[in-house]
Amino acid sequence: MTTAVRVNTYAHATTHVATNMLRGMKQIIRESGLSTSKIMGEWAVLEAGVAAWLNSGHLKGLVLEIYDPGKRAGDDLVGRFDFTIDYSYYGDGDGELWLDPDTVTYTVLKNGSYPSRCNYQLIADTAPGYPSIEGWSTTTFRSTAGFTRHSVGTAIGGASLGAGLHYYSRSNG
Repeated sequence: MTTAVRVNTYAHATTHVATNMLRGMKQIIRESGLSTSKIMGEWAVLEAGVAAWLNSGHLKGLVLEIYDPGKRAGDDLVGRFDFTIDYSYYGDGDGELWLDPDTVTYTVLKNGSYPSRCNYQLIADTAPGYPSIEGWSTTTFRSTAGFTRHSVGTAIGGASLGAGLHYYSRSNG
């Protein structure tokens, strides 16, 4: 009986964390001055992949790369936001489901906005052996050379799962 409750709780938690990571990314996109039409058009595929990989334990993070299509490849990254997954956030797995949208707003305010010509892509950072999900393909991350990574803390929690939020800004010098 205990196992059934835990499995049920974990399934709800993975759905909660997956949906709210995507909502957080949508909030970042919107509050950064970019159009949300792309993420909204891909929502079902994004949610299916993120939820499946969270459930299987293969999702390490969800990454939003913002780039300037007018710059040459390798030099086009202008910003990046990462939700990183902690599968043991609550040691006993009995944590409640929660979201801190203020953490997302704070992150965007700290980072600033982007020119409207910029575009973005969402990338799932997965562990080897992840299951294939229709609509997803492989890619590589843009270089973060010249950027500094900043952590703002955990923004989403559920059962044993936590999702920390990080952003990248251009390094000085």
